[in-house]
Amino acid sequence: MSIQNEQKLSPTQSFEEILECVQPMITVILKQFHIYKEFDYYRHIASIAVWRAWLKADPAKGQFSAYIYSSIKGEILNELSKEKSYKERITVVDDETLDYVRSEFEGGENQKNSIDLESILTQLKQIERKILLLYYVEGYNDQEIAKVLGLSVAASKKRRARIFQRLSNQVFEVE
Repeated sequence: MSIQNEQKLSPTQSFEEILECVQPMITVILKQFHIYKEFDYYRHIASIAVWRAWLKADPAKGQFSAYIYSSIKGEILNELSKEKSYKERITVVDDETLDYVRSEFEGGENQKNSIDLESILTQLKQIERKILLLYYVEGYNDQEIAKVLGLSVAASKKRRARIFQRLSNQVFEVE
């Protein structure tokens, strides 16, 4: 990626000069990644990447502009993957849904079911309760649960399936 004003970048220049020179580069990278929402946020991420590159730059290691370019791309990719991961793990719930769930829990039959579920859960081993908590409450996937508990992914999946099957059998026996 060449700088449009053909000014040679050097780590000896001030950060402000460099940042001003790479603004067209930042815009091109953002367009390459099809970033149109939160454009200013990602421009800020790119500016931070330029600053970090400027601090770490070594003139003996090659072209500074190429280093800045790869730093900007890397930081934006990292941020995009963090955002994707966050969106996969977090579910946004609107007020109507929350009100519905709250009203369902306040009903008498659900309180009975809650007590039944509570008594069934107390019969589980601590590690089994932990697996259920991590999966259903914390939103962990099997790989993350395996890492937390020091199990293999296959063992984590199998345990969760067995726990779920046992709970299903007990719940249907109670009813």
